[in-house]
Amino acid sequence: MFHPKSARRFAALFAAAAAGLAVLIAPPTAAAGPTEADLAAAVRATVLQQHGEALKRQWGTQSLREPLFEPTRTAGSWVFGSTTVPMVYGQEHGAPLMALFLARRDRLAWRVELDGTAGFAELAAQAPTAVLSEGEKRTFASHHDNRAGALADTGLGLPWPQGVAWWMGGGPHGNSGNARPFSSIDFNGGDGRVLSAGNGRVYKSCIVGRSALVKVVHDNGYSTTYYHMYDLTTLADGSAVRTGTYLGHIGNELPCGGSSTGAHVHFSLLRGNAHISVNGMTIGGWTFYEGSQAYGGYAQRGSARVNVGGRVTNYGGGGTTLPTGTVDAGPNSTVNLRSGPGLSYDSVGTVADGAVVSIACTARGEAVEGVWGRTDLWNRLQDGKWISDGFVDTGSNEPVAVAC
Repeated sequence: MFHPKSARRFAALFAAAAAGLAVLIAPPTAAAGPTEADLAAAVRATVLQQHGEALKRQWGTQSLREPLFEPTRTAGSWVFGSTTVPMVYGQEHGAPLMALFLARRDRLAWRVELDGTAGFAELAAQAPTAVLSEGEKRTFASHHDNRAGALADTGLGLPWPQGVAWWMGGGPHGNSGNARPFSSIDFNGGDGRVLSAGNGRVYKSCIVGRSALVKVVHDNGYSTTYYHMYDLTTLADGSAVRTGTYLGHIGNELPCGGSSTGAHVHFSLLRGNAHISVNGMTIGGWTFYEGSQAYGGYAQRGSARVNVGGRVTNYGGGGTTLPTGTVDAGPNSTVNLRSGPGLSYDSVGTVADGAVVSIACTARGEAVEGVWGRTDLWNRLQDGKWISDGFVDTGSNEPVAVAC
């Protein structure tokens, strides 16, 4: 529960934002300039201005909690990070609302923009590379350019390996239970390993212990979020991922509130910066339809229909569905590739530091001192060449692909 002073301050902040006031927080004195505290207030006001009224309808005014302020990168007058509006624990099933923010300070105030908006795309193009990498800039630009033309066939897969069936434990429902739009579906099954539904960039927010809310920003105008997971990917925020990159393991984790019964992943679809209905949307080769109530509905593929409680096979979307990893050459610019799982095998080429590689299978072989220590895991890539797992950040210390 908030301290009374905090509650009054938060209520005043929300009232100002809801009234449509410009989210430019002036400094306490002209000489001091805008501070980090001013930025935190501006970020919170921005997310409430854009999403507060909808969240009040979904959760109730008394359940609306103060947004988190989580800056992750700073360079001069620029700051990048995430903000999350937590849910009350045990209130209802669902996931908190999360957005990335980019802010620039001038002499008088902070300008704050949230991902998926035109303002964010504009700032991203101007941001220094210490705050946003060139790869992130390209992803955000493509994401914004494609959001208006996004199609019902999303080009995305389902968040587990292609050709494998998982249970649809909960049909289309709101990101927070019964709230519309019905943007979310609950899945569980297989080995429980949740994979990225498409190519993009991965980000985490509300990190608590072994869990967090995970978001992948795709370059096709969509974003996907994943909640209730544990043993999350170790990939840094902003890392490139492909369809099939490991993100986490299904669970009942509640790092930012809500509730969960039975281990699963709460999988949600967004376009731009807004959750959208999955009704009529094609993901993983299936077109999903909502029922008369939340958690109902079904998935359709040709004449095949799967109702809630049934098993849905992932037929994939665009791009590869193999697990992936990011090459980490340490102080070097490349890593040698081998003809087999060991240094005694012939060198058959190199791969550049930072490259994203697709992993066909994994085997035990000769132990190597890698970037993170000694390992005997070797990954056979899609082209048949081998690389030590000690130089590939897969998001896990364990194998992420099938055994060779």
